[in-house]
Amino acid sequence: MASRFMQGRPQTVMAVSSAVPSGMSRRNFLALTAGIGGTLVLAGCGDGGGAAGGAGGGADELSVLYFQGAGQEIVPEKVLAAFRTAHPDLKIKTIIGGSRYPEVISAYKASGTALVNTGLFTAQAMAQGAGIDMFRPLSGTDVPRAGSADQAYRQFGDAGVPFNTNVVGLVHRTDLADAPTSWLDLLDPAYRGKVGLYDAPQGILMGGLWAVNKALGGDPETLDEGFKAFAEAAKAGQFSTVYNSNQTQFDAFSRGNAVLGVSILAAQANWAAQGAKIGYVAPKEGQMAVPLYLAVLKGGGGDQEKLAIELVNELLKPENVGGYNENTFAGAVYPDLPAAKEKSENSALSAEAMAKVLQVDWKQFATVEQKLVERWNRDVKGNLR
Repeated sequence: MASRFMQGRPQTVMAVSSAVPSGMSRRNFLALTAGIGGTLVLAGCGDGGGAAGGAGGGADELSVLYFQGAGQEIVPEKVLAAFRTAHPDLKIKTIIGGSRYPEVISAYKASGTALVNTGLFTAQAMAQGAGIDMFRPLSGTDVPRAGSADQAYRQFGDAGVPFNTNVVGLVHRTDLADAPTSWLDLLDPAYRGKVGLYDAPQGILMGGLWAVNKALGGDPETLDEGFKAFAEAAKAGQFSTVYNSNQTQFDAFSRGNAVLGVSILAAQANWAAQGAKIGYVAPKEGQMAVPLYLAVLKGGGGDQEKLAIELVNELLKPENVGGYNENTFAGAVYPDLPAAKEKSENSALSAEAMAKVLQVDWKQFATVEQKLVERWNRDVKGNLR
């Protein structure tokens, strides 16, 4: 098979600092993935600021979780500022960063204690929380707008209200390799020895194994076809480097250790904006959707729940969801917010591309994740050359 690496190109090494948008700290840039993958892509991500604290207290307190860095905080902080003005006697505590999810879930599982009243949750965190009945149902009366969300994202029923979705596709060094077209290109021998790989647990989804399994028609629960394909590729030396965070992935691409891999659109968009020669491709089979949800936790008092629902409705206003999408390169899940018009030049967010996104069964995935990680360590990581 003809090589798909570009010949005669210098092995350019891009400075790591070029990936960090001007005026943004390295800490906040890394926090980009905290709102995207939750526990999928958290390694190396900081929590940012904000007052730590639980959802305790009375009706005059409200605890809210959201993300910081790469524009994720702009809309929540604007909405919270207006909310404080509307409720001058309300004390709002903030918990920043998706790395707080395990703490929130563990506390509720152990004692029914709600460390936060409301906030943004990744689909993976939603699945874990729903598994322990952590969320207060939000009916159509509570949140009228919820019913108009794309039904493909209503995986948790009334437990969580869809907010938006991030998209995951293929990334490549534009100066060192031809652009890929398919998830199966991760296995193409033409890229042998130059495919970067996220380690488990994020590698199962963010490494492309789940999408490859789907492209091969494999069982969505066991991922047998994906594991077989990745195990064979590992034995053949397909994968050049293993990373576990947004930053270490960028480092691998900067050095040229990897020229093909999987990443979120938001991360690549920030890299490209700073001149990094890393392109993003929406695979022909469809990008993988990684949605965000708004939810209200059980365990607070009735007045706290009422305030939390009010805040959810404020965040769900079209101008707020649209602003968040614009700031973070996220896709819309509401019909009155089609692909961001301001980013119409980005085909990954076009109506056609968004109609093809691949939906993970997050509840099912949560029940088998530990077994999949064990198999990853044995069959994939254990066979790396």
